[in-house]
Amino acid sequence: MSGSGDSRRVVYASLVGMAVCFGGTWPAGKVAAAHVAPATVATARFAVACVLLVIWARLRGRRIRFPARRELPLVLAMGLTAVAVYNLCFLYGLRLAPASDGSIIVPGLIPVLTTLLVWRLLGDRPGRSTAIGFALALAGLVLVVDPVGGIDARRLTGDAILMGAALSWAWYSMVARRASAHFDSVTANVYLAGAGASLLLPLSFFGGGWGRLAEASGATWTAIAYLAVVGTVLGFVLFSEGVRIAGVASTSAFTLLVPVFGVLGSVLVLGEPLRATLAAGGALVIAGLWFVHRPMTGGVRRYRE
Repeated sequence: MSGSGDSRRVVYASLVGMAVCFGGTWPAGKVAAAHVAPATVATARFAVACVLLVIWARLRGRRIRFPARRELPLVLAMGLTAVAVYNLCFLYGLRLAPASDGSIIVPGLIPVLTTLLVWRLLGDRPGRSTAIGFALALAGLVLVVDPVGGIDARRLTGDAILMGAALSWAWYSMVARRASAHFDSVTANVYLAGAGASLLLPLSFFGGGWGRLAEASGATWTAIAYLAVVGTVLGFVLFSEGVRIAGVASTSAFTLLVPVFGVLGSVLVLGEPLRATLAAGGALVIAGLWFVHRPMTGGVRRYRE
């Protein structure tokens, strides 16, 4: 019995670690994009992540084959939505807006926009609980942006770009539905990282590109390393292991902690202020996300002993 309890604690600690990994990408992205072009940062991030994911797959006895020609359009669509467009919006948005804004706006909007796309394109109408979640999350996002409380055009522009990141990921969710029929999760993540880095590579030479990266400070290099190793590879490994051991429901529930750790990291690492509207809006967004997740998962399942 004690062994199962220890195993449960290890799994839940890993899922909290996953949320920390993903939440930390917001302050790390802010630091990385401050002096190096976003396309260069994103290319370096996913080139490194792709190599590490291939190594991890081989260590697990998995061989990643090169995609067949007929699969290339799907692989490119994955890389375009989940990596190229998402990361350009993510990093350019962070150049203008506080990381704490992004850590709430993007995770808050993704499930809302994804469900709306599923409704409009696939006819899967959201239920009452999801509608309540939408209302709470959108109200929280308005509080986070706080357009009437001392308007800062630069920050609002950044927030709008960050909303583009959420929309790009929502489109990726649609692409991923088709990809799941062709690739397992490990293969899909290797493909999207490789395809995304390849699509970003031509853009990475603009804005000072690799020259600015070569001259970057240790903090910038550390931030990029975090994005690649911790925020991408380790986060994915912990997420996939969580799904394998604890199930989709429990793992999805722990993603509600990502905005919390994103805000905490932004406050502690970057010294961003914890505005009252940010705290209140974040709480509403997390409540809304819980309502949105609930009908999809049927509640949080208990850890399978």
